[in-house]
Amino acid sequence: MRILIAGVCFLLSNTDARAQGQDFVHERDYLFERMEATRPVNDEHDKGTLRLVTYVYRPVKNDRREVVVFSIGSTGGMIRSPKEPGEGPAPALIRFFVSRGYTLVVPQRRGRGESSGTYIEECAIFAGKCTSAEQLALGDRALREALLDTNAVIDQVVLGKIVPAQSKLLLAGQSRGGFLSLMLAGERPSLVKGVINFAGGWQSLQPSLSEAAFKERIDLHKPLLARAAKRYTGPSIWIYAVRDPMNREGAPQMLVDLWREAGGQAEYVSITEHSLPNPHVAITDASLWGRQLAAFLERL
Repeated sequence: MRILIAGVCFLLSNTDARAQGQDFVHERDYLFERMEATRPVNDEHDKGTLRLVTYVYRPVKNDRREVVVFSIGSTGGMIRSPKEPGEGPAPALIRFFVSRGYTLVVPQRRGRGESSGTYIEECAIFAGKCTSAEQLALGDRALREALLDTNAVIDQVVLGKIVPAQSKLLLAGQSRGGFLSLMLAGERPSLVKGVINFAGGWQSLQPSLSEAAFKERIDLHKPLLARAAKRYTGPSIWIYAVRDPMNREGAPQMLVDLWREAGGQAEYVSITEHSLPNPHVAITDASLWGRQLAAFLERL
């Protein structure tokens, strides 16, 4: 499991221009810049002003003047240092959106990548510095912090700067970031045009969990999904690949069902045919989901 999580982090961090391919080139096809938002904090970890570095990928051609806010995933229980550089979306996703004229905005949350502050979404469980129960106990606070960070970027970097203040946004994310996108849509439904959830979940639902532990984690997701789905009734697409080491068989469908039962709209895409060494990072291969996602965008 430790190797698999590390592989997720490595694959999702490799966002340099070379990974895009020579037919998708910086300054010819897209522009990149770093922007910043700030947020005051005063807790046991930090006091003062957080600096939230945000990566912005803009199209050179056919700019739609629309933004996709992409939320990154977790560190996999601190398998990877949150301060390691390169936190961003898979190159396939950058190319997918930017080549269609969307600007992709990628906030680095508190303590992640180049952003300042202490990373408090997870504890170092695989280093033996906390227990599974302690990791789960961080969930509510971690979600509140992630929402505060992302909202700061939206209000200070996106609205009124990249797009007009009254614009609607697309929210997207991978793993924990996919779940965060759903929660953000529930918090600010009038702002959201659609949600794109890749392999989303706030806590992992891996096959190795006991039945009791699995149920506990599903029960943690249930009220969060229900509350968000009651407020955000717009379109969403949920993309998962089978044999995902972070999701036991049937778990993604259970999360989708919880969302729908609360009144949310969800198109569920299950990728059953693939040769991915780690299906949790299906986001790295647009051939597996590009057609469905393009159709979803056309319907918005």
